[in-house]
Amino acid sequence: MSARAPRADDSAGDPPSTVPLDAVEARWERSIPLPELTPTFLAEHLAPWPELAGRSWSVLSGGLRSLNLRSADLVLRIALDGRGSLQKERALLELARGFVRVPRVLGASARALLLEHVPHAPLPATAEAGRQAGRAAARIHTHAFPRAGMLDARLQVVEPFETSWSGLRGWAEQLLGAQAGARLGPERVQAIERVWAEHEAALLAECAAPVLVHADFKPTNVKWLPDEADVLVLDWEFAWAGPALFDVGQLLRWQPPEPFVAGVEQGLREGQAPLPPDWRRLAELLDLFNLVGFLDHAEDRPQRDRDVLGRIDRTLRA
Repeated sequence: MSARAPRADDSAGDPPSTVPLDAVEARWERSIPLPELTPTFLAEHLAPWPELAGRSWSVLSGGLRSLNLRSADLVLRIALDGRGSLQKERALLELARGFVRVPRVLGASARALLLEHVPHAPLPATAEAGRQAGRAAARIHTHAFPRAGMLDARLQVVEPFETSWSGLRGWAEQLLGAQAGARLGPERVQAIERVWAEHEAALLAECAAPVLVHADFKPTNVKWLPDEADVLVLDWEFAWAGPALFDVGQLLRWQPPEPFVAGVEQGLREGQAPLPPDWRRLAELLDLFNLVGFLDHAEDRPQRDRDVLGRIDRTLRA
């Protein structure tokens, strides 16, 4: 069992097919520092699986709030934020296997998930990759809920909102009145409130029918399976019952090439996703809630703040 595991890219060894989409978030400062991978730390988290003792583990990229360790064909996923999201994520992975490619859950404890490692590559900036990502999103969104809100380990809504829109707006009001608002400044805050108000009727309509939302549906979590020409969807910890275009806004956050966007639209339509005429703008405005949320932190995170503020400014100028 290695005391200090070297960092390894989870796509190492996969032959590159095309230029990948820019995974901007992968360059951000971590939300929670990585723990030291001492023998004691590893032994504690591997205790339910004594047959794995003595293995060497390497740190995978991604997971700003979690730690993902790989050993050959296994991944050990450890939540670092203390929010008890592992059992919810286990249930989501087991549910999602019915409609998208996800890692199989091989074991679970209160402290970790043991998953299969699925060889993959970065999501390429191609029309076909966009199509498959759109199809996966549409399949995820076929799982509907009677009301919007946060999910528990049984995938029941336990923190319900009157609507997805009221939940998002209430959350944003708190952020805009605190650290996120201070980083944005009064002019940006007013512009954000104004653009949401201008599109409120359409956003209300989009938020009327809550569905399963992955809520972290971006290139760092949507990977490419070259042999299958399909996508692999990772890291379900933030999933909730909300508006379908929430995921689409995340996927298109960093303005990927138009062929990829066209592929996403094709995949969504093939999956029977109900797309309003202004779906791209609505997806962008829903992702604005995420961007505001990224600014709600006490620590110094200059790279993240620069990227997020620049994206907010582009959204407001559109």
